[in-house]
Amino acid sequence: LSGRVKTYWSCDKQIAEKYNIPEKTEFYFPGGLETYLQTRLKNRSLISSEIFTGKTERKGSNPGSIEWAIAWCEEDPEITSYCNTILTDEGGSHESGLRVALTRGIRKYAELTQNKRAALITSDDLMISAVGILSVFVPEPEFAGQTKTKLVSFDAQRIVENALRDPFDHYLVKNPVETTKLLEWVIERSEERLRRRKQKEVNRKTAMRKLRLPGKLADCSQNMAKGTELFIVEGDS
Repeated sequence: LSGRVKTYWSCDKQIAEKYNIPEKTEFYFPGGLETYLQTRLKNRSLISSEIFTGKTERKGSNPGSIEWAIAWCEEDPEITSYCNTILTDEGGSHESGLRVALTRGIRKYAELTQNKRAALITSDDLMISAVGILSVFVPEPEFAGQTKTKLVSFDAQRIVENALRDPFDHYLVKNPVETTKLLEWVIERSEERLRRRKQKEVNRKTAMRKLRLPGKLADCSQNMAKGTELFIVEGDS
């Protein structure tokens, strides 16, 4: 969170052995969050080789800064966020601004390239593969509860969204080959989600049809007509 600052760690040998942590080590990330993120991307398969990273400073009556580093991988998502160096495990309004900015950006790029398959992309389709770090500094932040694990500052979403909007647009346009890889991956996630939803709806309707049958009747165990018979009888049989 503080690029180019060296932090030295040292602890008792017994404590280090008990918790399986280094007795002495040094933390140094000369490139800030981008360098930090690269250490977390080891052994991960990147969808796009280009990391989306940047930093903006705000002055005036509402000073502060926003720094981010985001990559997309084939493995599970992992977004870590901070507010004034406080880890916000439960996310909050600053993460909401991140999701909105990235989702609108990828949709806008799809429209520019006339990719109609991207029309139904949601933020979940994009963020399900995102690995990144978001750090914001805002005056007088508001948190939910005493643990400060979730940021609820009203302006944080708007501030983050505005800060990331143009840089993300430039990132997408500047790297068309890598952006196409990312867009196709996101579209596949979207289509997969829609297929699951459609199958869930089919299963629900099938279950409802079965529930409407009289107690003495049962639905056919096969879906194909071949190999099945229908008997029509008279009376209460």
